[in-house]
Amino acid sequence: MLHPELVWMTPVAVRMKDESSQVFASVNDALDFLEGDWAIYRGRNYNRAVQTCRRALNRMTPVTIAREAFIDACRDAGLSTGVDGPLGTKTGAGGQHSLA
Repeated sequence: MLHPELVWMTPVAVRMKDESSQVFASVNDALDFLEGDWAIYRGRNYNRAVQTCRRALNRMTPVTIAREAFIDACRDAGLSTGVDGPLGTKTGAGGQHSLA
């Protein structure tokens, strides 16, 4: 089933484990990533993010709630997000940021 693009007011930039960055501008982008390219920790926050994004696409949950759930899943998996401040430049070997 095709869903219209549900764009977030503020995109979420995520620093991947390989130090590359990816920007997610919509619920659709986030859910595609969660269900397709997510190859890291799948805990409670991951499951909540998938469920919340699906509910947002079906107009059952506000888009802002889906965005927050996606950010929580990224943080839970140890990924830095642009909502924590600018991602800036690559910090070099071992330069992962702790979000604890």
